[in-house]
Amino acid sequence: MNRDQIIVNEIFKQARMDLFYPPILKVELADIEASEIDFSSRSYRIILGRDLIKTLSQEALLGIIHHELNHWVKHPYDVRTIILEDHYLGGMPNSDVIRNFFDDAVANLDLVVNKGLMEVSKAYAEIPAITKVDRLLRAFYREVTGLDFGSRRGTEFQDRLKELTRMDFLDTTRRRIRSNIRRFAEIVGDLVEAEIVPFSLFSLKNFSPDEIKSAMRNIAEELDPKEYREVAEKVLNRVTELGISPGKASLIRDLERPDIHWYKTRSNRYAICIKAFSKKDSLYPLELKDFELDDNMDIFSPVESYGKVLPGLAKKYQLEEFEGHGKLSIPDVVIIMDSSGSMRHPDLDISYAVLGAFSIARNYFEHDSRVGVINFSDTNLEVEPTWDKARSYEMLKVYQGGGTMLDLDRLRRYLNKLGNRVEEMDLILITDAGIDNINGVVDCLSKLKARATIIWIRGDAKGHQGFEKGYRLLKEGLPLSVTFVEIEDEKEIPSIAVGKSFRVHGRH
Repeated sequence: MNRDQIIVNEIFKQARMDLFYPPILKVELADIEASEIDFSSRSYRIILGRDLIKTLSQEALLGIIHHELNHWVKHPYDVRTIILEDHYLGGMPNSDVIRNFFDDAVANLDLVVNKGLMEVSKAYAEIPAITKVDRLLRAFYREVTGLDFGSRRGTEFQDRLKELTRMDFLDTTRRRIRSNIRRFAEIVGDLVEAEIVPFSLFSLKNFSPDEIKSAMRNIAEELDPKEYREVAEKVLNRVTELGISPGKASLIRDLERPDIHWYKTRSNRYAICIKAFSKKDSLYPLELKDFELDDNMDIFSPVESYGKVLPGLAKKYQLEEFEGHGKLSIPDVVIIMDSSGSMRHPDLDISYAVLGAFSIARNYFEHDSRVGVINFSDTNLEVEPTWDKARSYEMLKVYQGGGTMLDLDRLRRYLNKLGNRVEEMDLILITDAGIDNINGVVDCLSKLKARATIIWIRGDAKGHQGFEKGYRLLKEGLPLSVTFVEIEDEKEIPSIAVGKSFRVHGRH
């Protein structure tokens, strides 16, 4: 190890200690102009330009490492932040440069104001200011901290300085970052001349497809479907432009169908209760069979045999058909999805019907069960029970937006194709109950042998007396064995239960 590396290692140890040991474990020298954090491996590292060791004081080097580490501690160079800040900037020119300057301001002010680490000012003082934005911000840092950042206060930036000092850079809540970075861009945007910043410029190209995919899953948890779609379109354009690989194909698929990806991601929040059942038709009291004289007495049922071991009278337990002895399984499912105009449009708002359907489908898929879909409005669109998740999810998400008529002839043909399998399947109807042929639907469902569950999207039916009447017709016209669930908002999705022997009403 050469002398320069030994010196840098000692400075790095001090910097990590000052910032309570963030999980960046080493610093390395390389032939670069400034400094950067390398995200190319799991063990993130700081890379310093070799020439910095020769031109800067050890105090300035400590300030640079403080600066880089504090991007991790306070306002991180993580891909999620980059994606969201680029989105907030709305595609304005030089957004990468503006975002990097903004992130530097957050990190620098936090170091001095909150943590009392002044060395970052020495780093700036020893590195020449090149651009107008850099000179403006150095003057701003001096105004706020009283420290010399290498650029004296001049008259050319007075109005801009005043605007910057009115901003609270240290509030890094999501809402504040959105408004702050937009205001920051308004103040400095016309001064940006080129992609030149005091420290390395970070963008999506510094991250792998897997890291971008993970960030997009996190972003889906925060944004509504409409805004998420806007973000995904921008990221898709950027990824295509940068040619990020390997693993790019999977990322592109997610970004090309942001509507599907959003509902799939949000559905991961919820576990749906699905009652398992035996492949054999052995529900009590049918577990009892005639006792034969050569049967083991361990399975003899004295109560049901009236205490007598007599042929034709004595009964035995069929143990392998009790839960725990037979092969219990989660059945296949057919989800009948109402996508009529009275239901919420899943691209414009959060559709609890679609989110609930995705949650149900995901839970069945995770049990290695097949999922079929009948999407109805003016017509029935169908996918037979399949393990192909993409096909099922896509059909669940289709929004026809027309009238509400379940084509019962097509429904019967669909179920007839499945033959006897229907008796060992779950059937789930998701609707606001504003179905024009509701009486026919009740009659059809009441004759089916499949386990049935009705999910009433009460939030979409709110204020429609006819829809509430339709729900009462479903509830009163179908057998008591049918499970009913009412959903008004997202937090009620976990109340969905399939295969229960009781009805579920109201909120849970």
